Amino acid sequence: MKKTLLALAIASISASAFAVDTSSQNSKNEEMFAFDPMHKDQFSVSGSVGVGGYYDTGSKAFYDDWATGLTLAVNYRNNRIVGYFETDLMLNYTTDNATSPILKDGSEFATDVDKAWLGFDTGFGIASFGWENDTALDAVDGAGDNTYEFGASAGDASDAFNVVKFQGATSGFAYGVSYFETDDTHVDAQKGVNGYVGIEQDIFNIYAGYELRDEALREVRDNVFAIDADYQVMTVTGNVKLGEVKLGANFWIEDTSGKNLDKTNTGYYLSAGYAVSEDLTLAAGYAANTDEVTGMKDLDQSYMNVAAMYTIAKNMDMGIDIKQELDTGDKNVDEETHVFAAGYYYF
Repeated sequence: MKKTLLALAIASISASAFAVDTSSQNSKNEEMFAFDPMHKDQFSVSGSVGVGGYYDTGSKAFYDDWATGLTLAVNYRNNRIVGYFETDLMLNYTTDNATSPILKDGSEFATDVDKAWLGFDTGFGIASFGWENDTALDAVDGAGDNTYEFGASAGDASDAFNVVKFQGATSGFAYGVSYFETDDTHVDAQKGVNGYVGIEQDIFNIYAGYELRDEALREVRDNVFAIDADYQVMTVTGNVKLGEVKLGANFWIEDTSGKNLDKTNTGYYLSAGYAVSEDLTLAAGYAANTDEVTGMKDLDQSYMNVAAMYTIAKNMDMGIDIKQELDTGDKNVDEETHVFAAGYYYF
């Protein structure tokens, strides 16, 4: 999951728009269903436009990978009925790259409905159904990342289809659960459930999450073969604020088990951020994980990244993140350097 500030800002807009109003819990039951005729005051429009891109020493190419574009979001609230719609117009640009069979030079524009859901605010959380939406665990799986782009977290499902979700927080206790499908075609999709519980305080936040989904089909080129496996994720994430310093950690275990494949990935990511001023934050992180596949040698991978984030104005910011893969003694791991830089304007 990419963690650009564009995505974070839109997620923040969505979350703040539908924050649970605990005072409404004291209203009379009949007022819960007193809806007004639809009018413009029930809608709010927000969005962002940005320019960003990547470079790495392996491909030696500059590529956009959907970091540049325009995002528009529409929030709707009518008493306890809430809704959200988000669409993107994105650019995917890659410079000439003769060394990689994957990246090709050229550019393309693409539009995408990123989120579309309708829900009901219960007073303790929002129950929703989305044609496309984030799953519950996606809200907290990267809680320990204080950097800009290259933080590491569990490989759970993020954006999904036919998402049935309940998510909320009350009295410092946070919770969420969702059912989802990984494809907009029901018969082709992996089906799964995930969720989390957590404690949220002014100084610290900590969450425990779990996901289970099937991986019955996986497509490779023109062939489709069955791996008949279950995929599980167990994760613990959190952060703590100590004055101008913020510390965070993500821990995870991913397990794929079935008659054709047994694989376990265990990993962690540690990060720290320091607010140099109101406008400038510096951060650094370290990630390590191990892949264990039955009948094969374990694969160890690790990297560190450093980042800087600068607020130009109230609705403008920019950042850069540099990741260096580290030598683990495995000849299959390349020690490449990756760079991401971007700037965004929000409205």
